[in-house]
Amino acid sequence: MAPARADTIDLALTCDTTLAPVLRRLGAAYTAQSQSRVFVFPTGPGLILPQLERNIQNDILVTQTTVLDQAIQQGLIADVAAARWRNPVVIAGLPGESVLDQTIAVTDQTPASDIDGPAVLSRLGLQPRRVMGAVDSDEVAFLIVSGSAQAGLLHMTDVRAHDLKVIQPMPTDILPPVVYRACITRLADRPNPGGFLAFLATQAAVRVLSDGGLEVLT
Repeated sequence: MAPARADTIDLALTCDTTLAPVLRRLGAAYTAQSQSRVFVFPTGPGLILPQLERNIQNDILVTQTTVLDQAIQQGLIADVAAARWRNPVVIAGLPGESVLDQTIAVTDQTPASDIDGPAVLSRLGLQPRRVMGAVDSDEVAFLIVSGSAQAGLLHMTDVRAHDLKVIQPMPTDILPPVVYRACITRLADRPNPGGFLAFLATQAAVRVLSDGGLEVLT
């Protein structure tokens, strides 16, 4: 495969918090081929549109399709990549841990999260001894890794980033996987952000995204 080419040194990429680890690895792979650095700024999904509306600098945006559709309607997006990725939600814990009746960490319903954790537990019929609320999935993962919780509701990208184990997949009728796309914003002022979007379709990028927990949709 020919090396990717870019005409800029730095690109600013904003993404949902849960995507940050895998997109940092993807940015490093892009830099190795293009010498163009990608700086990743994780943001709660409910805070992305307010940032764009306030003209906070973003060249590239990777977010869930529901947020992206709103941004397109508001005229905030210049170009959208064809690629889509699915991020399943699971109950996860440390390797060797499969306890679901003790302490489970979940995200509260806030702009920083896209999962209403207590509502999901209720729909699943789970009644753990204790439910710990968290601001976002990063905090849920921290509570599991630190031993404060035995399990938690996480996206697969969180599971891979923290070397956790899936205890129970989430039935899609209870909580469908989140679907993401990448785009160039109207605020982009650096040359060739499209080079990064083109890179997303390469086999090298697909491997990084898949290893990070995302399912590539065709």
